[in-house]
Amino acid sequence: MPLPDDFSQLRKGLTEFCLLALLERAPCHGYELVARLADTRMLALSESTVYPVLARFRTRGWVETAAAPSERGPARKVIRLTAAGRDRLAEWRARWALLAGEMDQLTAAPPSGPLSG
Repeated sequence: MPLPDDFSQLRKGLTEFCLLALLERAPCHGYELVARLADTRMLALSESTVYPVLARFRTRGWVETAAAPSERGPARKVIRLTAAGRDRLAEWRARWALLAGEMDQLTAAPPSGPLSG
């Protein structure tokens, strides 16, 4: 079942956070990141979304790439998180924790029982 269009902006906003978090786990190739995101329903993103974000990460110094030998064909780029990328991820985590707490408060079901007022 496809997601409603109104979720696209939410997904777009979380792309950076998710990619940085995945790269913290282990260096990998861009297509591996796309495959890992494809395993999720809400965050499945195409290569045309992921690769420009990775290019922006390189420009900002959050990741670095290194050539890794390939069993088939030319060497492939492995993407690694830098210290600056780890700092950015820490900022994301702090903001996410604050946002999640505020969202929980705002969206919690009201207590059941008689209405006051």
